[in-house]
Amino acid sequence: MENYKISDFIEDFLIAKEVEEGCASSTIKAYRYDLQKFIELIGDQQINSSLLRQKIRLFLKKLNELNYTKKGIGRKIASLRSYFKFLELNEFLSKNPMRTIKTPKIRLEESLPKFLRISDMEEIFNKLKDRRLFNSRKSERYYLIVRLLYSTMARVSELCNIKISDIDFERGYIRLRGKGNKERIVPVDQRTLEIFNEFLRNRIKYDSEDYLLVNTRNQKLNPRVVQTDIKTIKEKCGFSGSKIITPHVFRHTGATHLRRSGMDISELQDILGHSSPNTTRIYAKNDITKLKESYSQMHPLNNLDKM
Repeated sequence: MENYKISDFIEDFLIAKEVEEGCASSTIKAYRYDLQKFIELIGDQQINSSLLRQKIRLFLKKLNELNYTKKGIGRKIASLRSYFKFLELNEFLSKNPMRTIKTPKIRLEESLPKFLRISDMEEIFNKLKDRRLFNSRKSERYYLIVRLLYSTMARVSELCNIKISDIDFERGYIRLRGKGNKERIVPVDQRTLEIFNEFLRNRIKYDSEDYLLVNTRNQKLNPRVVQTDIKTIKEKCGFSGSKIITPHVFRHTGATHLRRSGMDISELQDILGHSSPNTTRIYAKNDITKLKESYSQMHPLNNLDKM
């Protein structure tokens, strides 16, 4: 068998993921990054080397030394596992080195989604309206981004892809395009719709097929710009550096607040666009207050004076 290297089939792998499996561009980008990171830290190894398993473990050790989280290391392992499975299925590989590589165990408290309190959201919205803090041409965009992320719980890529025609102002929903180009419809509160109506009335010129959120040159935003905007918002609002505020945190925040208000897991699954209910159930674990309330109402010991 020829001495193929790790880099030889990366493009074939990414094409298969995109075309055959329908993975989103962000997923393809993540696979590429993870595989390139392996080559950067360990070198372009021969895929049939008897030492490849040891090289993979050395890679994981280096990630740990670079202070990658367990979740971050787990993603790298998942990428390598998927890549070597592809090589094995296509018979480029005689023995899969990932078979005995285990994903690090993550404690429940480490895996729970990070979210903001309602008081945090109130503070952010109030400060975004303060023209002493936010007085640039981007200020209106900042407010709209946070409002949309929190109200629709859209992923950042979904947010960037919203077109004006995706908003149904009469029936109160927005159409989102998620992973694998799957579409879903999410409800939006009336005040958010009114704010977007006002925003569009003040927009000099637009077509229904234009993107809702654009930059100062009237071009579609990309996820990196949104991430930079959220970082700016965090800094200007005066939150500490240790407080995690990212576009995805607003998604987790909206989902956690809905769950705490009593929304059913299956309904939340539809809004978030999760293909499996198991993914959504993490918000039930994030909600000990709701669990305690149900326990207090339903357990017989809470209703008996003596037993």
